Amino acid sequence: MELQRLSIKLFSESTNVKPPEFVPVFHAWIRNQKLKDHLMIDVSDYNHVPDGPGTLLVTHEGNFSLALAEGKLSLLYQRKRFLEGTLTERLNTAFKALLNASELLEQEPDFRNRLSFDRNSFWVISNDRLNLPNTDQSFEELRPALSELATEFFGHDHFSLNCNSGEKERLSVMVESSVLN
Repeated sequence: MELQRLSIKLFSESTNVKPPEFVPVFHAWIRNQKLKDHLMIDVSDYNHVPDGPGTLLVTHEGNFSLALAEGKLSLLYQRKRFLEGTLTERLNTAFKALLNASELLEQEPDFRNRLSFDRNSFWVISNDRLNLPNTDQSFEELRPALSELATEFFGHDHFSLNCNSGEKERLSVMVESSVLN
């Protein structure tokens, strides 16, 4: 499967941090080129747009956005550049970029003890409706790579993969551990 355009999302239970607070932090990251393997370019504040991307950190390789989604703060990584390797390797590369950003945000002095991301679940979203439409067949093709990623991340194989339904939606899979950390 040649899925290249993908996004991965983590949610936070933190309710006392708002997306606009990330703008100055992301500007500092750009000045210091803080993210590994990413050329950071710009920050955009879309918090005025309903259901928009919130605060967006633009990099050459992919975009990071922090927004309120479904009443929760979320960190989304949307890969833009081609990745070599198998589907599992590509998912792993994108997931590591997301985890690295989430850990850096949690360690920021402005957010210490105020921000933590849930490591018991994550979403994987296909941004390629042509090559990976939202069908049962596509989900079954994606399942082995997602299972491998989840097993490595959670450290066990007690998790569920729940695909959203609706052909008009992008293929999105919630990966959720049944063992809470």
